[in-house]
Amino acid sequence: MESTHIVTKFDSELNKIEQMLLDMSKQVGEQILNAGKALLENDESLAKSVVRGDAKINKLENKIDARAIRLIALRQPMAEDLRSAITTLKVSASLERMGDYAKTLSYRVRIVDDFSVMKSALRRLVETSEKVSTMLEMVMEAYVGRDLAKAHAASALDDDVNDRTDALFRQLLTYMMENPRNIEPCSHLLFISKNMERSGDQVKNIAEQVHYLVTGELSEE
Repeated sequence: MESTHIVTKFDSELNKIEQMLLDMSKQVGEQILNAGKALLENDESLAKSVVRGDAKINKLENKIDARAIRLIALRQPMAEDLRSAITTLKVSASLERMGDYAKTLSYRVRIVDDFSVMKSALRRLVETSEKVSTMLEMVMEAYVGRDLAKAHAASALDDDVNDRTDALFRQLLTYMMENPRNIEPCSHLLFISKNMERSGDQVKNIAEQVHYLVTGELSEE
């Protein structure tokens, strides 16, 4: 009877932590989309809002990690329960990193006054931010549902993000060759594009955690 009580308490606390992770991922997804919108519309006010929002994400990560560590210390879980608890720490770290990338993108909006000459490149970046946000939503659904197929599907979408990054690099390189005055803004956009690609990589990292959680084995990807 006591053992059943302990298991129930563990499951209840783990569910609370996972709900916090879902909240965190929702905030991160919104940050990514807003950062892209701020870039496209040269909206400094929205960019500042994204920067402020990153502090909330960091605080939520700290709360999640503290609860997860406390859960491990008090309940001393084994096997699958231990994997579940450890995975929350890994997922929160990936989400926090994605939030950082969105914040850094927003800083670039404030550095460069005018990206208007390369609007098509900006639209590509916004499309990539939408893709990453969709991937994040998908992989978090996979995490909560322990859905290995959906996790792999989310991870596979990273190939498209990489292809978009390569195409944008070629486009921006052309802009820089056409006019030396484009070098500075294009350099910032290349940096932003790389951070978008890294956000996609973080989604892959979460998908690998789902694989580990479900199978008990480290992903070979």
